[in-house]
Amino acid sequence: MTQIPIPPGVPRRRSAARGAFVVMGGTLASRLSGLLREVLVIALFPVRASDAFRIAWVVPNLFRELLAEGALTNAFVPIYQRLRGPDRRDFAGAMTAVLALVNAALLAAAILTAPWIVDLLLAADANVDRELAVTLLRLTFPVLAAISLSALAMGVLQAEERFFAPAWAPVALNAAAIAAMLAFPGQASALALGVVAGGVLQAIVQWPAMLRAGIAPRLGRWWHAAMPAALTLMVPFAFTTGARQLLNVVAQRIVSNDALFPAGAVTAYALAAMLFSLVLGLFAISPAVAFYARLGNLAAEGATTFGATLEAGTRFILLLTLPVGAVTFAFAEPAVRTVFEILRPAAGQEVAIALAVLALAPLGVALPAAGLVNFLLRPFYVRQRVRAPVALSVVFTLLTALLFLALAPVYGIAGLSWATTAAMGAQALVLLLWLRRAEALDLGAVARQFARVGVASVVAAAGARWTAAAAVSAWGLAGWWSEAVTLALGGGVALVAFLALAWALGVPELRRSRGTT
Repeated sequence: MTQIPIPPGVPRRRSAARGAFVVMGGTLASRLSGLLREVLVIALFPVRASDAFRIAWVVPNLFRELLAEGALTNAFVPIYQRLRGPDRRDFAGAMTAVLALVNAALLAAAILTAPWIVDLLLAADANVDRELAVTLLRLTFPVLAAISLSALAMGVLQAEERFFAPAWAPVALNAAAIAAMLAFPGQASALALGVVAGGVLQAIVQWPAMLRAGIAPRLGRWWHAAMPAALTLMVPFAFTTGARQLLNVVAQRIVSNDALFPAGAVTAYALAAMLFSLVLGLFAISPAVAFYARLGNLAAEGATTFGATLEAGTRFILLLTLPVGAVTFAFAEPAVRTVFEILRPAAGQEVAIALAVLALAPLGVALPAAGLVNFLLRPFYVRQRVRAPVALSVVFTLLTALLFLALAPVYGIAGLSWATTAAMGAQALVLLLWLRRAEALDLGAVARQFARVGVASVVAAAGARWTAAAAVSAWGLAGWWSEAVTLALGGGVALVAFLALAWALGVPELRRSRGTT
């Protein structure tokens, strides 16, 4: 990582990259346990149940982005960091009370309006069981309250640059959901009740870390002077973080259209999105969380190293996402089939697996841009400049939705992914240009990183795919073993080839790790 000088009087902290790796470790555990959960869904539940659950999950997931893990955490952190001492605990306690009230109102509304909500999500001629989706929505929605309180705990810990507990807490959710599925295989209600129990557990496990550090919210308070600023900041952040979920609503109406897709398309789209979310969370969102906490503290201190830290974070995310994106594109089919065919798929899930392959490959191309967008929006909120990200969010949400409608009828489920890729790329470019002016971001350094890492990534992934295919053919492998060996061998070859090529091309981070300049 780029070495940034520490001005006199500024407290010395651990490296932001070290914090990023802590978050990445927890995220990896969370994503792998989530992947196991999805494997069990495909193996234990028929496509009728999984499709209905995906529709039911859209709404609490939408509010999770609008209210909890997206808007709340990212709006809460910079305000919290500007407070000192007991004031922080009072502020967090007041936010806890507000969240409890808002979630109670939303739960009552969701239970009463569930049939109308499901009708908004499904196409008129749907390939999904509507009545089952309504039932599962009512059972699933209480998870929002648990996730909201969990997100507040995450915000407190991340603001203090204590990353271990919030990074690992989502593993508790997946563990509870897995236990429910194993206890009641084939019963659709187990999918809903499992995530609710998991959400509660995810919130509970973070409290010991806050109590030990003396930073737990001071409960019993209903107001704090900093709340208007935080709530105001949440509104625009809800637009930016909720845009993806609002697009998901549009996508659900498309993939649930029986005239365009068979039953299983809803599950297929969710599987591809989950795998994309896995790599995005590990290789982009995790480092972004660590760098965001550092940027917030630097801004609060008025440090002159803000721009250098922003550049370091941008380069770091490109170093991670470009090779992973290239490998995702090249190995989409073996990845999907290795994961979801390790156990015998339940009734109708073969169609979902085949469609998921088509949806995942283009998302590999989208990964670097999606990672940059996720990171480059954050400086605006650190500086409390909210108009720009809101405007960008509205424009690119509309653009993506239009591309969905234009490309899906022509290119099928892959058209949705290509639409995401095009819109993300354009948004990342706009953000880079904007931050060059607003924060003096060195676009030359970013462009050189993109070129070097990009060339190494494409060559490594292509060579690894050819090598793995030749080896599997020579060894006469077939079926699941063919896909698994292709993925394992290809991934290993791609990693070694990328590191060698990136070092040869002079990628600075790798050269420094070897002690050269």
